[in-house]
Order: sequence, then structure tokens, then C-alpha cells
Amino acid sequence: MGGSSAGRKAASRWWRLFALGIVIGTGVIVTLTPIGTRIYMNLRPADPLLQGWEVYQPQAFTELLKGPEPVLVEIYASWCPTCLAQQKAFRALSSRGQLPHIRYVRVDFDRDRDFVSRYRVEGTGLLIFFDEGREIARAGGLVMPEDIDRFLRRVNARVRAAD
Repeated sequence: MGGSSAGRKAASRWWRLFALGIVIGTGVIVTLTPIGTRIYMNLRPADPLLQGWEVYQPQAFTELLKGPEPVLVEIYASWCPTCLAQQKAFRALSSRGQLPHIRYVRVDFDRDRDFVSRYRVEGTGLLIFFDEGREIARAGGLVMPEDIDRFLRRVNARVRAAD
């Protein structure tokens, strides 16, 4: 029933080494592989909102669309690598004073399913520009400050020309 003391020690040592191997292997997977990157992106907290940005709230958004200012919506998820890059790009544009004076709203792709469904959003990393309550333009995958700036300038020029 009990076995020898040496046998129990060997088994205990084997289990400790096995557990250590699992921990090290998991660490390697998490840090060095695409799977690890996905695990990290799913566990990381949401990026903080930039100054002047608002979190999507259905009632407030409806009222915002009725207002005089254009609105840019970012479809965001903390696990989205494109969204992380977009945040860095928006931060860079903001620090350079290159963001136009419009309203900015972050929609959480996983939580704000009513928006995602209503506006037929199929993925994250999407920017949607609204003016006078209507969608004017959308663009996905813009991660460089210059690309976002070009998109906003083009859409803003179109909105001003229509006025």
C-alpha cells in the first residue's frame, strides 16, 4: 500500500519536475508564439480613453447624432491588435494637435451588440464617420497616424463641401 520512501520521493520529484515543465512550457507559448499573443490580447485590459472621447451609450449616442457636430465612432475590443495600433495612432495625432474638433465615441465590439447589429459591423478596428445623423464613411484597418489623418481630412472636406 505505502511503497518505499525512496519510491515516494522519486514520484514526488517527478511530479514537481512535470509541473515545472508545464509552467515553463506555458510561459514559452504565451511569450513567443502567435497563440501566446492571442492569449495576452484576450487578457489585457482596455486601453484608456483619450481625452475628449466618450464611451458608447445608446441613448446618449442617439442624442449625439442629432447634434451639430460630426461624430467618429471607433469599433474597439481590448483583444484586437488593430485597435491597439489605432489607439497609439490616435494618441500620436492628439499629441500633435491633428485631431479635428468633432465628437469621438468608442463602441465595444463585444459589449455593445445593439450598435454592432444596427450598423452591420462585422469586425473590430473599424472607424465610422457620422454627420447630421447619417453614416458618411467607414474605414477599417487604419493603424498609422497618417492614414487616420488622411481619412478624417477627406471625410471632413466632403462634409464641409456638402454644407
